[in-house]
Amino acid sequence: MSVSKRIGALLLSGAAFGVFATSAHAAAPSASTDQIAQRLADLQQQIDDLNNTMADLKRGQSAQYADVQNQRAGDIQFSFKNGRFTAKSADGDFSLATRVLVQFDAAYYNQDFIPGSGVTPANTDFSSGGNFRRARLGVSGTLFGNWSYEFMYDLGGSGVEASTVSSAYVQYDGLGQVHLRLGAFPPPESFDDSTSASDLLFLERAQPADLGRSIAGSDGRNGAEVFAYDDNYFAAVTYTAGLTGDAATFDEQQAVVARGAYRFNLGQDINLAFGADTTYTTKMADSIAGAGSPHLLQLRERPELNVDSQNKRLIDTGAIDASHYWEWGLETAGNYQNFYGQGGYFHYDVTRRNSLLTDPDFSGWYAQASWVITGEAKQYKPERGAYGSPVPVTAFGKGGVGAWELAVRYSDLNLNFHEGAALTPVAADGIRGGEQKIWTAGVNWYPNSAIRFVLDYQHTDVTRLNALGGSLNAKLDAVSLRTQLAL
Repeated sequence: MSVSKRIGALLLSGAAFGVFATSAHAAAPSASTDQIAQRLADLQQQIDDLNNTMADLKRGQSAQYADVQNQRAGDIQFSFKNGRFTAKSADGDFSLATRVLVQFDAAYYNQDFIPGSGVTPANTDFSSGGNFRRARLGVSGTLFGNWSYEFMYDLGGSGVEASTVSSAYVQYDGLGQVHLRLGAFPPPESFDDSTSASDLLFLERAQPADLGRSIAGSDGRNGAEVFAYDDNYFAAVTYTAGLTGDAATFDEQQAVVARGAYRFNLGQDINLAFGADTTYTTKMADSIAGAGSPHLLQLRERPELNVDSQNKRLIDTGAIDASHYWEWGLETAGNYQNFYGQGGYFHYDVTRRNSLLTDPDFSGWYAQASWVITGEAKQYKPERGAYGSPVPVTAFGKGGVGAWELAVRYSDLNLNFHEGAALTPVAADGIRGGEQKIWTAGVNWYPNSAIRFVLDYQHTDVTRLNALGGSLNAKLDAVSLRTQLAL
């Protein structure tokens, strides 16, 4: 019998008992008080039994509810948002998401390295063609709520790089805005460096920023990092060693990379951010075993395009025996509605090892801007302290044209130090690494949030002297196209 029925029956029996007791008192005045007391005791017992039954039912319902909740907590929730597969526990403590970044680049080079002669030295003849610049596959997620992880393996490269680990780290996130990371990853080094490879404005980063990240940063760098951020500030300090997959050295390089950035949110449509970074090598890598091992440092840079399969550089300081290296940079970035601008200055100081020669220094700068003609704005990503790509309001094929962006950049990197004049031998402390100036113009099309096409035209102008003062000047034009899938 249900509880409600039992309660109804009890009320009816109580009413009947009252009527019976009244009638009995009227009809049989000889009924004893003991009998009435016994009947009241029987009624109280029924009420107690009913209360016990209701308590048992509540306990049973609570246990059943707890069993359902425990079962739900063990359930796995799946999603396929924007093409990315994600599995997540119901309590949110555990998750796993697949990660994919594929970039196929194709380029055509037109060059003239000895003006007027039509002759191009073989060691600087750039090869037109195509390659998978990046082909990264991996997973990321959370563990026990306060831990996160990422593993990405890169199968791409320009032809000289082997497949390698792009990132493999664990991270503790249980300290509020402060996070601790350990493993292999790209240490934050500048605005351009902290921009995800899938969000770069052009095919490659600006040459001064790329040189800055190449010494103690870049993808797959072994290190330990502490960083913190909120909606507006970002700060990070990383202690780094060698690159994953690099050839072994007797003693690895040890360095500290630090970066800070702050964004001023001036309104719904206006953002302005400033950043500073520095890299200092506490110990250069040993070339050979022994206390007197040379510490060879080489600063060089490609012409902001990595399609050539031979990894050629037109500016190069050559190997410098160095005890320390110090880089610092200042940058600014921001957007006004669908207009975006970014630029920075970088300085590189080298301390020679056991030498009376002057310590060399070098510098570079860049400025870039874009206009999203379909009206979307670049979004600031606080966890990176940098800006991302515009997200199409309406995807192509879904009633829209996607997002279209026009972009332009100029960069200048000078690797000369006391280079002297043409037709004269280089001084004892001089370095004729050359100066490389690059103009780039591009069109970016985002059909949807996962696919992107990047079409760039690039003009490179290099002025450089050889050791005897002869010309190594070079001019290079290139047209390149990237097809990208990022999930």
